[in-house]
Amino acid sequence: MNYFTKILLLCFSLSAHSTEPSKLSDLRLLQWKNRIILVNNLHNQHKVLALFDKNKSEIKERDIIWFVLTGDEAHTNYQGALSDDFIAKTRASYQLESGKIMLIGKDGGLKFLLDGMDLEAIFTEIDAMPMRQNEMVH
Repeated sequence: MNYFTKILLLCFSLSAHSTEPSKLSDLRLLQWKNRIILVNNLHNQHKVLALFDKNKSEIKERDIIWFVLTGDEAHTNYQGALSDDFIAKTRASYQLESGKIMLIGKDGGLKFLLDGMDLEAIFTEIDAMPMRQNEMVH
């Protein structure tokens, strides 16, 4: 294989690789676009998932991406793929304890920590935020 052929193959493989969507590996990539709800190892995860499903429009309206983490599995409304180390990285980065629910603002800061799911309290907390107040006006 000559030099030109090798270069051509390298360029082709790089361009083919770059068209693949990247996997979400860090929640900071959602910063300034989304609010995040993290749910970690709740016993009633199926009820939480049903609650999220029931409140899809309210969740979308508030730019919320949610992640329900159970063991090494994640359920989410995030449209893309998650990296293989997403769950471990997220738990470590946010020191997310088992049974806890965390609300992270668009600025990336911790806004609310709960011991049980209370979606109405989360919505109330979000709606009181200055950024959300501004969103509701415009």
